[in-house]
Amino acid sequence: MPKVELTHVAVFYLSALGLAIAIALFGRELGDGALALTMVTPAAAVLIVFALFVPRNARGGFIDSLGILRIGFRGIGLAVGAPAVIFGASLLVLMLLDLITIRPDAAGSLPRIVVSSLIGLIISVLLALTEEIGWRGYLLPRFMPLGTLTAMIVVGFLHGVWHLPLILLTDLYHPTGNKLYVVPLFLATLTLAGVFYGYLRLTSASIWPVAIAHAAVNTFWSVAGKLSEASSPFVEEYVGGESGIVMIVGLLILAPQLSRRLRR
Repeated sequence: MPKVELTHVAVFYLSALGLAIAIALFGRELGDGALALTMVTPAAAVLIVFALFVPRNARGGFIDSLGILRIGFRGIGLAVGAPAVIFGASLLVLMLLDLITIRPDAAGSLPRIVVSSLIGLIISVLLALTEEIGWRGYLLPRFMPLGTLTAMIVVGFLHGVWHLPLILLTDLYHPTGNKLYVVPLFLATLTLAGVFYGYLRLTSASIWPVAIAHAAVNTFWSVAGKLSEASSPFVEEYVGGESGIVMIVGLLILAPQLSRRLRR
């Protein structure tokens, strides 16, 4: 039975996390650029593993194993559709509970929001690709000896932990809310999202649908924020946000279904 290459994955993860910590420590000087730089660190960590451990005659196979050479068309519909449904349902539920209101100028500004969001989606896909080359491109296949579901959950959790330097050391990412609540909610979201992203990776043999899904989550979250106004910061961060309770419930519904489909 294949075993997890512990030395290789440890070098990858410690490199990605170490770079993320270094960037977060200079977050004030880097400003918003720290977010983009952090997203590139998993790709940089893959390059470190590539240089240290991959023999010259195995490099083509290593690059192919990352899933970057296939588009994975069959996963794109789910990659966009699932985040759209979850955020759409979130807006509807929060409106019915009178926790958010639609902005008065939302209808008039909708064309501008759509155009800017499409441009942002394209840029976000490219940035998400540099992130997902590491998590679902490199790390997920290396953890598959643990079992499919376990591998997806572990990678999702490790992906969440990698974000913590930005959350804990800067005010650039999830700046509002008590960290004692923000961090557990965020880790729960990314762990569950690991099943969604992992499903896309395994069923398409590509990381492109994963990068598109990752970018779609960021884009729909931004669109929801532009179209609506939360009744309080509590609702915005803990309930309807990117890692709020509504998102976690949506992923709790989605993840078991995807897991069952993989088993079949």
